[in-house]
Amino acid sequence: MRASDALSLADVYASLGVSMLAGAGTVESPGCLVEQAVANLMDDFRREAEALLVQRLSEKTLADIAAAVKRLMKKDKSRNMHGT
Repeated sequence: MRASDALSLADVYASLGVSMLAGAGTVESPGCLVEQAVANLMDDFRREAEALLVQRLSEKTLADIAAAVKRLMKKDKSRNMHGT
């Protein structure tokens, strides 16, 4: 088992085996050449967006998420103590 600071969000994302950007490039009417052309273009965009998403996810780890949660909990606790 890897430590949370060694496990990137890209690792987690890859382990899910499902794209968060699914659906782009779907053709509902295979006989429509316009829809096919648009779907191909959208699929290209999806692949580019997916690559960027994975790149950005690889820059963050589970430890980063844990630290962010701790900061939010501290902020929320402070807010609740002050009655806001």
